[in-house]
Amino acid sequence: MQSIRRTLVGSVGLGLVLALVAAGLMAPVPAAAAEPVKITYGYHPYWTGGWTGVVIKQRDLWKKHLPQGSEVNFEAHLTGPPMVNAMLADKMQLGCMGDMPSFVATTKKAQGDIRLVAANMISEGQNCNLLIVRKDAPDFKSPEEAIQWLNGKTVAAHRGTCSNRFIDAVIEKTGVKPKERLNMTIEVIASSFEAGKLDAAPMWEPHAQKVVDQGFAKYAATGAPWGEWDANFTLMRQDFIERNPEAAKGWMKAEIEALMIMKNDPKAVAQMVKNETQGYELPTLWKSLYQEMPASMGGAKVKYVGEMVFSPRVMDIMAKGYKFLNSMKIVPSPEIPADAINEAPVKAALAEMGIKPPVVEIEALPMAAYSAK
Repeated sequence: MQSIRRTLVGSVGLGLVLALVAAGLMAPVPAAAAEPVKITYGYHPYWTGGWTGVVIKQRDLWKKHLPQGSEVNFEAHLTGPPMVNAMLADKMQLGCMGDMPSFVATTKKAQGDIRLVAANMISEGQNCNLLIVRKDAPDFKSPEEAIQWLNGKTVAAHRGTCSNRFIDAVIEKTGVKPKERLNMTIEVIASSFEAGKLDAAPMWEPHAQKVVDQGFAKYAATGAPWGEWDANFTLMRQDFIERNPEAAKGWMKAEIEALMIMKNDPKAVAQMVKNETQGYELPTLWKSLYQEMPASMGGAKVKYVGEMVFSPRVMDIMAKGYKFLNSMKIVPSPEIPADAINEAPVKAALAEMGIKPPVVEIEALPMAAYSAK
């Protein structure tokens, strides 16, 4: 059969072969027959949006879906920008990171052609757009009341992140006037809450859950009441996709399977992440992704959507993100670049797996679900 395929491709062209495959008259070449690849993959265990990478590594899903003989070097990072730099330098071919660094990566074409290939996570402000306040703040009756409390307060944010975009948008929409706006990294924000030197800050998970569980701060609001969604993306170098279409598609299959595991086995996922992180207790990791949040704080029934494709709601997140980054003078234009996206790998993976997006919706769970056997 392999010799027949080679003869067909050589004599009548690839177009006819693809037509025969589509018509069901010839089986597609399996991934195992494609050329093996050597990949460096960047992932983000300290961010719930990037936990598909943890699952892919811990469950060896890449071995199942990449061409036989492939090798993957997994590089864990605390934030997205170092992964962007590595991808631009071709020291990393694939990456999984939050929305803001993902968008920045697509605007550096002179250094490297990086494409968004999948939105593996979007949420209604439940993962990155979280307002955290000092532990002795009032118990607010609504997210709107919590935001109004920021008048005259000291508010910090990690510049250029999804959390920064969220708090800027809400302050603009509500007209709230904090006394002081500070630029702090996520780690400094956490230590400032511990020292009692900060009134409020937007944070992402699992950092937010950790400072809450330590008793240094508490949740006050999510981005949901203001329509401020957050997201995570998988990125690939365009030259990698062009040279290795089967591997690119196979990686998307691994992402899809990882999402299914995240939905169906929360405790196992929390344990996998604990294996990849330092300073986090197992219950904290579980709660950061799965625990329900009260409606009085803007909690949503769905914590995490495995959207994968570039749906209208993903495009809306992107439009807001590029506009924000441009206002911060981080990217040159407020518009989404015309060549920011390559959907071919994820669309091919979904078609072969017979799955329609969104792949999963991870619902918020009561704490009793963690305790149950």
